[in-house]
Amino acid sequence: MKIILTTDVPKVGNRYELKDLKDGYANVLIAKGVALLATPKAIADLNAKKAGMERKKEEEMKMFESIIASIDNKKIEIKVKANEKGHLFKAVNAHDVAKAIMDMAGVEIDPTNIVMEHIKEIGSHTVEIKKGNKKGKCEVVVVKA
Repeated sequence: MKIILTTDVPKVGNRYELKDLKDGYANVLIAKGVALLATPKAIADLNAKKAGMERKKEEEMKMFESIIASIDNKKIEIKVKANEKGHLFKAVNAHDVAKAIMDMAGVEIDPTNIVMEHIKEIGSHTVEIKKGNKKGKCEVVVVKA
C-alpha cells in the first residue's frame, strides 16, 4: 500500500516521503495519524507542497544573499564595559552581534547564522555569516563604553 508520511517515522522515512509498505503496517501508521493514504489527489497535493517549499527556500537564499551583500566587509561597532586591561565584563555573543548589525545596517539576521567564538577582549574581530553554502564576513569592533 502506498502512503505519504506526515511526520518523520524512525526506520521508515522522513516527512512528505511517498512509501510503499505492507498493508498492515501502512494501516497502523494511518491510524496513528503519521501517514495518509497515497491517493492521486494526495500525491498531487504533496507535489504542490514540495514545489512551494522549494520556492520558499530559494527566496530565503536570495534574501540571505542580499543581506550578505549589504554587510559584507563592513565594520560593526559594539560598545561594552571593560576593565583597564581591555578584558570585557560580559562576553559578546552572536545575539549581541545580530543586534548591532540591526542597529547599524538596518538588516535583521538570525543569530544562528553567525559563526563566531565569544569575544572577550576589546579590539577588532572577524565574524562569519553563513547559511547553507553562502558565506560573508564582517568586522566587529569592540570598544570600551
